[in-house]
Amino acid sequence: DGRSVEAPVLVNVAGPHSYVINQMAGVYDSMNIKTKALRHEVHHVPAPEGFDFMSRGVVAADNDSGIYFRPEVGTHILIGSGDPDCDPREFVDPDDYDTSLSQSQWEAQVLRLNRRMPSLGVPHQKKGIVDLYDVSDDWLPIYDRTDLDGFYVAIGTSGNQYKNAGVAGHMMAELITAVEAGHDHDADPLVVTGAYTGCDLHVGFFSRNREINPDSSMTVHG
Repeated sequence: DGRSVEAPVLVNVAGPHSYVINQMAGVYDSMNIKTKALRHEVHHVPAPEGFDFMSRGVVAADNDSGIYFRPEVGTHILIGSGDPDCDPREFVDPDDYDTSLSQSQWEAQVLRLNRRMPSLGVPHQKKGIVDLYDVSDDWLPIYDRTDLDGFYVAIGTSGNQYKNAGVAGHMMAELITAVEAGHDHDADPLVVTGAYTGCDLHVGFFSRNREINPDSSMTVHG
């Protein structure tokens, strides 16, 4: 509505819109690692007859088949993409993208699970959801300051970092406190101690200026 809010510190946690916010702030071009909004589909199908997947199923990453799967409510199986090379990646405008399930991706992912569960079949009715991942160039998150003083980012986290939200929040709080007190994180990357584990967290690993990590799976698995 045209109003502005001023703050000494701002953290970009805008998910798939993270790159848009970085462009607005004028820091996008100065980051070596960028983020983009990636359209993704997950599907769910009934478990094979007689198989109680809710109680006996597991969370599995099947990289050979290019999928992951896990139990879903109602004795269903959720099937997601492992982003195999044969599937084109669809980077989109986060404010304008197709939210309907595609027949081609539905058939591909369900057929891939059929290779592991031949009695599964392919239901005629497509079920699932379409939404966006906020992915970085190497699929690892960026937890860092930026070239704009007071502007920080916790981005590129989609698909796997939700499990680490508590740790990421602690790490960002320590980073912001240190940098705002004058610490040069770019020259001397901060090491944060885990609040409960006592483990060292090397914040520089998540730098905006890192090189692409060759050890990344380059998938949702991180």
